[in-house]
Order: sequence, then structure tokens, then C-alpha cells
Amino acid sequence: MTPIPYLFFPGTCEEALRAYARAFGSPEPELMREADAPPGASMGGEPHHVLHGCVRIGDGLLYASDWSQARPMAGSSICLTAPDTTEGRRLFDALSGGGAVEMPYAPTFWSPGFGAFTDGWGTRWMIDTAPQPAAQPAALPEAVA
Repeated sequence: MTPIPYLFFPGTCEEALRAYARAFGSPEPELMREADAPPGASMGGEPHHVLHGCVRIGDGLLYASDWSQARPMAGSSICLTAPDTTEGRRLFDALSGGGAVEMPYAPTFWSPGFGAFTDGWGTRWMIDTAPQPAAQPAALPEAVA
């Protein structure tokens, strides 16, 4: 089993998922709207609201929908580990714009690059960076016989 984060937005789900797809270079998100629900299956939202949405992030998924009672995220974050500091910085900058940075992206004692923020839609993120392999010493030339 693989856990999939499910986010709720107060009417801004489509905007957030499209921004996430751009930031991660993902295909356009899959969106099912309230208006697409069969008769009697609507959740009572506006017809243009997202009943269920999905965006691919690497090998994983992020689910989301609009919910009129959605509140900003508290007590949890989505943590992603970038392969290197260049990608970590790019993701941090792409996702944190319009939000509130809690910890700027920078080297830490546990990571070559880490930062935490709440984006403009209220989603909390932590962008980490995979440890980089230690530099290998140059090979010594073979002894000449």
C-alpha cells in the first residue's frame, strides 16, 4: 500500500492542482467536477467545484477536492525529497511564491538543502534534498612494471 495525501480547498482546488502540476512538470491534473456527478451523488458544492482531483508527482499521487468547510492545514506537511539542491531550490521557489516561508531553503546539518513553507493555498510543504555521495578520490595510476 502507498499512502496518498488528500488535500481540501475552499473553492481553489483546480487552481492549486494546476500550479502543482506546473511546478513538478506533471501532466495536467485529472479533475471531476460536482457537475460531473450522477444525479443524487453530488456533495452539494458549486457545479464548477472539484469533486475529486489528482495530480502526479514523480511516482506518487496527490488527491484533492473543494470543500466549503476546508480549513488551512495544521499539524502536517507534505515532505518531498529532491534528488539534488538545484531541483530542491527550483521546487522550493516554484511552490513557495505567494505563501509564507517558515524556513528558507538552505543547507542544514541533516541535508544539503531543506526549506519549509505554507503555499498560497494553505498547503504546508517541506522540501528536502537527498544526501549527495561523498566525493571519491581520483584513481591512482597503475604502477609501471
